[in-house]
Amino acid sequence: MLDVVLLESLEQLPLYVDSTSGDSTTMNTTLKDLGLIVSSRRWRAKNRKDGNQNRIDAKKTDIEKAMNYLQEDYRLHCGHSVSSLGCYDAFKLQETSKDFDAHVKGFELAGIWDEIIKMLRRYELPDAFEGEKKWVELGTRYRRVSEPLSIANYYRHLKNKDTGAYMDRGRPKRYRFTQRWLEHAQRMPTGSCGESCFWANVEELRIETSGLGGFASVKEKVLRLEEQVKKWIDGNELGKDALFKKSTFMKWWETLPDEHKLNSCIKDREGFMSV
Repeated sequence: MLDVVLLESLEQLPLYVDSTSGDSTTMNTTLKDLGLIVSSRRWRAKNRKDGNQNRIDAKKTDIEKAMNYLQEDYRLHCGHSVSSLGCYDAFKLQETSKDFDAHVKGFELAGIWDEIIKMLRRYELPDAFEGEKKWVELGTRYRRVSEPLSIANYYRHLKNKDTGAYMDRGRPKRYRFTQRWLEHAQRMPTGSCGESCFWANVEELRIETSGLGGFASVKEKVLRLEEQVKKWIDGNELGKDALFKKSTFMKWWETLPDEHKLNSCIKDREGFMSV
């Protein structure tokens, strides 16, 4: 009888047939003649990627639950009045148990999103994953809710002195990736959706304006940031607590030259505070 290879279950075919044994050689030759080796490998790879996505999809509930805590419970704790501390500054100070709880939630979220990014970099998720509307929206929401807290923690521990500016050396890939998802989905230039990095820019401007160059050396950066702040707050992309009187941003902004402040596009900031 001729050698026979049973093909009843395609999923049982090996992705790689490296053995030189008689059985393996026969299977390899037969599958090659039928053009099934590549097809089998592709089918197995796709099946594995789909399974990985199902496991990631199952974590959406945990992601949303943790983000709801940060976006609703923690924000409520930080206060809504103009005289309150916003979430960024409250988290940076870490003075209450709520701040610790927010830190734990942020740590949980980071673990899930880091896993997703690692799987993407290893090509273990479907190619279309990064363009799925539900994940683009979830990634955008995550970035806007969580990244300010990551920045607060970075500068609270003075990591900028050892590692460098957050945007240069400290920004995690989970934020870089999710920002690119949104920019790609909306066909926007790379780096154009930087609202979640607002506080990192503020921290670095504070450092620069306190140096020898002072305000004059960063005037253009300040003007650009103010325009972005107005745009982001108008579009609900940046929390209005950025303009609270005790916020790091407003305390720094008040130190800028009077002439600049009189002509600033955010000089009438009370108009933003109708919350």
